[in-house]
Amino acid sequence: MKNLIGILLILFCTSSFSQENDNNKSFTKFKFGFLAGVNVTKFAGGSALIEGNTNLTSNLNMKVIVGYSKIYKKEGYNVKTNGLINIDNFQKYVTSSYNVDRIDYDVFQIAAGFEYFIAKDKLSPYIISEAGYNFYSFHIQESYIYSEPIRYYDTYDEIPAEYKNKPPAISNEASYLFGLGIGTNYRLSSAINLDIRYLYQFNKNIVNTNQILVGINF
Repeated sequence: MKNLIGILLILFCTSSFSQENDNNKSFTKFKFGFLAGVNVTKFAGGSALIEGNTNLTSNLNMKVIVGYSKIYKKEGYNVKTNGLINIDNFQKYVTSSYNVDRIDYDVFQIAAGFEYFIAKDKLSPYIISEAGYNFYSFHIQESYIYSEPIRYYDTYDEIPAEYKNKPPAISNEASYLFGLGIGTNYRLSSAINLDIRYLYQFNKNIVNTNQILVGINF
């Protein structure tokens, strides 16, 4: 009987040690998350993302993120410019004045990053970093000043100097992103967590955002 108990104890300890080692191995756990939220401060808009992550250590995860953001950047400046049109088969220069009220960005992002848990409990705070690439397009919201009379000119030299300005260029160059944030997971069940996150994102050639995101992961 004593021998049987001894064998069972050895088998139990061996099994426990093996499970503990498995829990510490990299790439043994996989999770998926869905989050959505708003962009705050002087920018407005919203964001939604899907992410998948796997463990590197017991407290450190590596993740891949695919997301979409709608960003509204308020402007409020006036543009005075000119253009060339055809009137009765004759080319004329015409002046115009309009306000640039807002720039609307549609941003699709692909990123990878790391998530480090400061503690793991029912409430599990973490810090996050990410880097990636933005695919984006934009649309300029304009309002025209109709009270200003339309004037035509035969030559470019006749145009008043204030109407010889070119509209400010909006960049369409490549955009890289870098993000840093903090968040916490709140355990709703053994399989599902509530995820609350603040993320500051630097977006080259677009605008930087402050995002507050809420979602679930499982």
